[in-house]
Amino acid sequence: MEMSVTMPAAAMAETPERIPGAAFRAAATLHLQRNPHLSRESLARELRERLARRGIGYHLRTLKRQLSGAVATVPPEVEHALRDVIADAGGADAIAAIEQALVEAGLSGESAATTPTYIACERMLPLAQLWLYLHPERSKRALAFRLREELERVGIRLNVDSLQSILAGKQRLVRREIQDALFALLRHAGVTSAADAEARIEAMSREIRGAQEGRAFESARTIHELAKAWKIEHKEPSSRRLAILLKQRLAERGIAIGLPHVQKLVDGRARRVRHAMAKAIESILRGDASSAAIEAPVVKDGQPSGAELDLAWVKAAPIAELARKHVADNPGMTMRKLAIQLSREVEALGYATSPNTIQPILGGHKKKTRGFIYRALLHLDGAAPTRVPTEHVFGAPRDRSTEPPPSVDPPADAETSPRSRLAPKASSPEAAPRKPRPESLGASLSQSPFGAYRAAIQRYQALDRATELELAWRYRREGDHAAANALVESHLQFVVKVASQYRGYGMQLADLVEEGNLGLLEAVRRFEPSRNLRFKTYAIYWIRAYIVDHLLREWSIVGGGTGPLVSRTFFRLRRERAKLEMQLGEGDASIDTLLATRFQTTEDAIRSMSLRVASRDTSLDVRAYHEDGPTLLETLRDPSSDPEHLTASAERDAFVRGVVGRVWKALDPRERLIVEERLLSRDDEVSLADLGRRLGVSRERVRQLEARTKSKLRSAFEAVVREGGEVAEVPPPTMQPEPEIEALCA
Repeated sequence: MEMSVTMPAAAMAETPERIPGAAFRAAATLHLQRNPHLSRESLARELRERLARRGIGYHLRTLKRQLSGAVATVPPEVEHALRDVIADAGGADAIAAIEQALVEAGLSGESAATTPTYIACERMLPLAQLWLYLHPERSKRALAFRLREELERVGIRLNVDSLQSILAGKQRLVRREIQDALFALLRHAGVTSAADAEARIEAMSREIRGAQEGRAFESARTIHELAKAWKIEHKEPSSRRLAILLKQRLAERGIAIGLPHVQKLVDGRARRVRHAMAKAIESILRGDASSAAIEAPVVKDGQPSGAELDLAWVKAAPIAELARKHVADNPGMTMRKLAIQLSREVEALGYATSPNTIQPILGGHKKKTRGFIYRALLHLDGAAPTRVPTEHVFGAPRDRSTEPPPSVDPPADAETSPRSRLAPKASSPEAAPRKPRPESLGASLSQSPFGAYRAAIQRYQALDRATELELAWRYRREGDHAAANALVESHLQFVVKVASQYRGYGMQLADLVEEGNLGLLEAVRRFEPSRNLRFKTYAIYWIRAYIVDHLLREWSIVGGGTGPLVSRTFFRLRRERAKLEMQLGEGDASIDTLLATRFQTTEDAIRSMSLRVASRDTSLDVRAYHEDGPTLLETLRDPSSDPEHLTASAERDAFVRGVVGRVWKALDPRERLIVEERLLSRDDEVSLADLGRRLGVSRERVRQLEARTKSKLRSAFEAVVREGGEVAEVPPPTMQPEPEIEALCA
């Protein structure tokens, strides 16, 4: 039998594939037994020399670990080198003998011991591309979800992000089970075997390549600019209506896409779009718009054109003020009549709206509206064409060199209205003082200690890769704290950036930055420059770990624990629950079960974490209803003030003391002391050890005396119950220490 089955002679050098090393180690052991003068290290050196002749650099320590079994898998070229060593040492007879031994041990042929554990990612990608070509409506993300389900059936758990990275070709090696899962999915699509898949890939290579080009991402800026030109030419202010039109046109071409995603593309909120989707949308927009509108340059730094101002969002407060003045200056004019008149003027400008839409704007009930309504009010009564004041436009650039034209100042709350996405961000006029924003939205740097800190760290600049490694080596080898400080200072701004991602959890940004800085210090202490990584890549894990741990600890006064499971559940539970509620409906009983399976925990843990995520601690000093109302503490019910409870407690105490009074004379002094100190004491009861020290006996003896005392009292209570009568409260003759008791304790 040829040995090429287990040690393939045709294996290509430097292949990234890895196969189980059982057959390799067995063959090496047999070779060493046939040659007692050889050692494992000498065999490893010979293998390294043979690999070097083929241009493959291999470390001696790695070969020794593979021969000893410390590394479970080996590359095929290492097996090929071992085959050459055996052939040179013993010839064909040695190869045949070792091969026969491998066959008898079950390490030859098509078995799990010889099947590659890891394969090259390039071998699997054509299968994924074929599946995507056969399912054009699916994405790589959807394929990653399907693969995760197939792998979970065989006991392999991989997250979707890792699988999507593999499908994108970003990894060199992949597990063989992923390829098997792909074959299983292709069988559902009608691909019967691996040979059938290879034949289809070869026959449809051009179509598959074209489909992959269509799936490539590109910038969505062109679509945004075309959509803006389309809206200007068609005088359509609503991005929603344009998105609905595009969705219908795309559906006619067989392209399914969600309406929210189309609206993001139109508004410019989406950064990337697939090539095929971009071409389809561009063809629709270019076909509906004239070439002059498409080729018109987009003005970014200069003043917006009149058409852009008509579609832009403007403040509604100045419109309401002008409307009130117009009604006051024209007797008989009402807001309703003015709204009707404005709707006709808007129609004359080429736009469409109704008086019912305009009237709330004139009454001051809206914070923003479109510019063409403002312009229609300025053109009312045949007035000369007037441009909408730029300072009243959300997001329009302003000329700082001149004073803005006099106009009605909008109310303070109008400044908080969302800006238009069709124009650059607005800057405040030079004459108007800028209001400081709260810290959570980026406070003014001079208004708080944290603002001063942010201003101070601006002077530290980021370092290049070579400087980072030099500083890290100086700290690692020489203990140079100045180098460590320089490394920390250059990443302080990066910590603020990472901490800003967790502001939505209700914590102070300054506290998050402090925790992130602690993580940065830990990263500097643990960083190993020999790995040749950027320090930022390594430090971000420690920064996030410290911030996440702080959030988990400070989320509630009542500790809920920390750790990987708690962290993963806490930060993903809300999102995963929302997804399941959309699929199954709110209140479905199986949601907690599915979440427990997904997070690999129990349903009780999921319910506990859900309560923890959904609620925060509330101070009992907070007013319950209004500022002058009671606090939450004052609204709590005090069980001790319940008359029924107080009466029952008093009756019970009277009954107990009455029974104890009846048997008091029958108790000896030690038993009376136990009754007073252990059974009838309203304060913290005395321990058995303390009583034993006072009586001069052991703790066990006091326990026996207490048991005897309780037995006597129990008999007295049972006798009273059998009699069925009430017992008047007969207190013990004295609750002060008796002479006998004092003598016992002396």
